[in-house]
Amino acid sequence: MDLSSSTRKMSIKQHITTFTIVMVTSFIGSLFWIKVLTSFEKEDNTLLGISNTSTYTSKKPMVSSETFTVLIYTGQSFLKPFIQHFRKKKCRSVPNCIISENVSDMQKSHAVIFNDVNLPGKIPQRAKNQLWIFHGMETVHFIRKPSKHWDDQFNFTMSFRKHSDIVRPYGKIVRREKEIKRNYTEVFRKKKHGGVWMSGHCPVPSKRKALAQEIGKHMHVDLFGRCGARPCGTASTMLSDCLKTVSRDYKFYFSFENTICPDYTTEKLFNIYLYDLEIIPVVNGPANAAEYLPKGTFINALDFSSASELAKKLKEIGASEEKYTHYLKEKDKYYDAGNAEVFSDAMCQLCNKLAGTSMNPNGNNSKGNSENYWTRLMKNNC
Repeated sequence: MDLSSSTRKMSIKQHITTFTIVMVTSFIGSLFWIKVLTSFEKEDNTLLGISNTSTYTSKKPMVSSETFTVLIYTGQSFLKPFIQHFRKKKCRSVPNCIISENVSDMQKSHAVIFNDVNLPGKIPQRAKNQLWIFHGMETVHFIRKPSKHWDDQFNFTMSFRKHSDIVRPYGKIVRREKEIKRNYTEVFRKKKHGGVWMSGHCPVPSKRKALAQEIGKHMHVDLFGRCGARPCGTASTMLSDCLKTVSRDYKFYFSFENTICPDYTTEKLFNIYLYDLEIIPVVNGPANAAEYLPKGTFINALDFSSASELAKKLKEIGASEEKYTHYLKEKDKYYDAGNAEVFSDAMCQLCNKLAGTSMNPNGNNSKGNSENYWTRLMKNNC
């Protein structure tokens, strides 16, 4: 082999080696920049409030395999069907979280829920690292404040209030997957009267009867129940024949609460969604009702400067089939999940707290929060 041939072969090898190095370096560099740019894109999306579902849906939710017992201390009878629902459904993230109604389980329970109406006269013996929860579903005007010796006993609060440690509202509005089929023209044709208010509890802080009467000076309003002039069967928190009848015959249902407080909306309103009633609800608050009730499905009296202005708007809607049925169609896009589902959600919140405490034992302050539980619960005097 001559020198020139050998030189050419070495030159070819050098070119191949150089080409290979360049290609590998370019490939590695490309991977680096792809990763950098992708991280920037994720950060930008997060800042803009855009969630990249493909990034997160592949991750399985954390599931605790530990067993936790929650005791409901002398619970109210109406909670029993809700408890049964939870036992069947279970909490997906903490499937071994169970509810007991047996007071003899006090010492082996990880958490104890005390209802405001059933607090024992004497504080029971507390197990080590046990969490205690104060449960109350009324506003400050209608809830019984426990005696002073309970002041430093509770770790958490449970109520309808969004600032509670465990939130348990009176209802949960959910978007419907399948639309309701109604003859809305026929529904509108059957409506004979304007507004209706039903109540058996009259002197209340919100002065709801006076509001209903004031509206009645400007449009047709009938008052049913002990607070009104017309009987309507036995009072019930469930669907009654009276409620079905007024929902058919009246255009507006005045779902007025006894107190106007943030987050306070009871079954009077949620039943309209739960039972798919053909009537438009009118509420007397609270101001933040639109945070949990879908826009265009209800009317808030607080949005109007006076009862006469509210009545004017209601008459305008009630006189137009198009405007009235638009509200009904919007309402029919939603339903209330029901009290059992809401109760299960609340229990899962507590079960998740127990699982978190188990992973971080130092986070369990069994002697109570630094701020008084009553002060926290009755924020804004509500």
